Amino acid sequence: MHCFKREIKRLLSKPLYIVAILLFPLFTLIFMATIFGNGQLDNLPVGIVDNSNSAESREIIRTISAVSTFNIYEKAKGLIQNSGRDRSSKPVNYYLNEKEARDAVQSMKIYGYIVIPPDFHKNIYNPDGATLTFYYHYAILAVGGEIQGAFTNVLSQISASPTIASGMASGLSSAQIKSVVLPISPMLFPIYNSDLDFSVFISYPFFFVFFQILILVFTVYVITSEKRERTSGQWLKSAGGSKFKALFLKLLPYYIVFAIESIFATYVFFGIMHIPFSCGFLPLIVSAVIFIASTMAVGVIISTLFPNIGVAMSMASMFGALGATTCGVTFPVESMYMPVQFLAHLFPIRYFTHINHNLLYSDLSLGYSWHYFLLMSLFIFLPFLLSSLVRKNIFTDIDKEKKIKGFAISSAVVLIMLGGTVGYGFLYNIMYEPNLVTEIPVAVVDNSKTHLSREYINYLDGTQSVKVAAVLYNIKDAERLMKNHSVRGIIYLPYNFDVKQGKSEESTLMIYETTTSFLYYLGIQTGAIGAMNELNNSQRAKIASALPAASKYAISQAPAINVSGIPLYNHNGGYGSFLIPVVIIVILFQTMMMAMGVYTGENNGIKPKAVLFFIIMYFMLSIFAAGLIPGIFNMPNIGSIALMLPFLFLFIITTAAAGLAFSPLFREKESVMIVIPFFSVGLIFLSGFSFPTEQMPDFWHNFSYIFPTTPAVRGYVKINSLGGDFASIVPDITALIIQLVVFSGIYLMTTLRHKLSSDI
Repeated sequence: MHCFKREIKRLLSKPLYIVAILLFPLFTLIFMATIFGNGQLDNLPVGIVDNSNSAESREIIRTISAVSTFNIYEKAKGLIQNSGRDRSSKPVNYYLNEKEARDAVQSMKIYGYIVIPPDFHKNIYNPDGATLTFYYHYAILAVGGEIQGAFTNVLSQISASPTIASGMASGLSSAQIKSVVLPISPMLFPIYNSDLDFSVFISYPFFFVFFQILILVFTVYVITSEKRERTSGQWLKSAGGSKFKALFLKLLPYYIVFAIESIFATYVFFGIMHIPFSCGFLPLIVSAVIFIASTMAVGVIISTLFPNIGVAMSMASMFGALGATTCGVTFPVESMYMPVQFLAHLFPIRYFTHINHNLLYSDLSLGYSWHYFLLMSLFIFLPFLLSSLVRKNIFTDIDKEKKIKGFAISSAVVLIMLGGTVGYGFLYNIMYEPNLVTEIPVAVVDNSKTHLSREYINYLDGTQSVKVAAVLYNIKDAERLMKNHSVRGIIYLPYNFDVKQGKSEESTLMIYETTTSFLYYLGIQTGAIGAMNELNNSQRAKIASALPAASKYAISQAPAINVSGIPLYNHNGGYGSFLIPVVIIVILFQTMMMAMGVYTGENNGIKPKAVLFFIIMYFMLSIFAAGLIPGIFNMPNIGSIALMLPFLFLFIITTAAAGLAFSPLFREKESVMIVIPFFSVGLIFLSGFSFPTEQMPDFWHNFSYIFPTTPAVRGYVKINSLGGDFASIVPDITALIIQLVVFSGIYLMTTLRHKLSSDI
């Protein structure tokens, strides 16, 4: 146990160890538990363009303002208090014309708007009726989907109201009217996450996404630090010469700490936050502690395969970042290309995600996931297959660091700069190249077995987003397919599906959707309701023809209101199109900070010549990553180059100033490679593009502006994806300039204080 005691002493004597294994996990837990606020996408700012200015248009505005998803009032004036609104107050997101509203969308002041055309109150009585058009912002995917769904729902009610009023006046019952307006209506049943709480989707799995990056990088650091300190011989001697005993006892203290933290995090998420679960704590804890051991084993393998300390830590951070993509929490791995699906099997977190989906979403026992446990556990034994390399590359004090001639930059810096930007730029785009989640397998339980039900199934199978994988006649069989992930949703057609149509009554269909992925849920809902609307269109005339003559005439003369929805900027709702622009900026910031930090640690400081080198190189890399790659992969790329280049340059010099300001913290090159990768995933959340900033707690919204990525992401997306002008990015330019001044001031004060202390 001498080796174990030796490691405890090392842990307690190094502040960075304490920060990494105690403070960072605690920060991650607090961050993931609170960043999503109440977890709901509501009070989203939308705009109104009322070209009619009539009693009818004002009624429409009042109806829209009552929808909890929308916010058309100014919070600062107290018009929104909790869930109540002052209905008599005039909306502040009120625009005179569509150009003003579109400019507000480009500036991200609003996420969508509705246009009420001129003479709306007159045109509704014309044969062709009047049209209400709404636009929604799909550059932020979750927000766009929510805005589109809310507008569609409320405007469908508005468009149906004249028909309902005419039908009631003619003596029809409410059931008869509903059967004409909406012959078939859906009943939605999200499985597991019934409230569609964003924190339930993301919080627990992404805690472990953060955690695995930290565990990987820290494991490599702990092992390779012996090499840097030239104490590998002492380490091996303390374990009696047994290399695997030395590795086991060295990592054991950290494994115990990480395991305790994972157990505590599980209690916080499911015990305090009350995230729904029915599997019990024990299965979740078992999967977590095995996952930690597997991830630490991968860290050992990376340390073995890459004897260079800087390169090993770079590879660990890259491996962790790729694990975040291939875990399948956000974009389903099954919708990626086949080579990427194979690549996903190289990451322990992929199996951990599988196990947790079975436990949480399908309520399956641990035994059902035994093969995932086996595959995840195999990583623990992989270091034994590399025993000769373990001896050669870990238990030696040789760390050959090649420098580029004429400039003291190591291969680790070059790997970070080029691999992290060019490599990631291509790799992420390839992984998300499918962009859309299509052909989601669903089972249809057809208890109707009629021509009408078969017609619906044909419509459903013809949609882009859904594929009918099985037509069954027993709900238990469908549930069995869903539990083993053969299908991702169930469409249930009741026995009276056709009978109600014959009686001029509204029919219903039931949609059971998995919430293992937000994109699965969105795709199944879109396909099922789209097929239902097609069937409704074909049935409406048949049902109306069976009504009494007077009622039929009254309904035919009812004012007509048509509804049209148009997505803006990312028209097909592609996941890669929304995420890649955000990732590009985060990668540039992260790799530049790491490269400058490693250089600082290797050279005991950084000189102006080196800073200029990094600025020039990263400006060129930013042109490639942010300017050329979107065009190569057909990502949104509609911005002005003349506006984008100065903005990117401002972002790069601000990041350089941040690197200088924090350089005193990175006197050891390894420390920056622990700190910066840890924040990589969090920076995406803080930018407000996975979850809107309006829903974040104020603390996190303000905290996000510590990092240049927040204004840089928002400004870059406005330019590149939304085609915004200079006025739209003024707030982001202002924020970057303030950061530049603050970071430069911190660096100058630190340098001056260091110089004065040296003179004394």
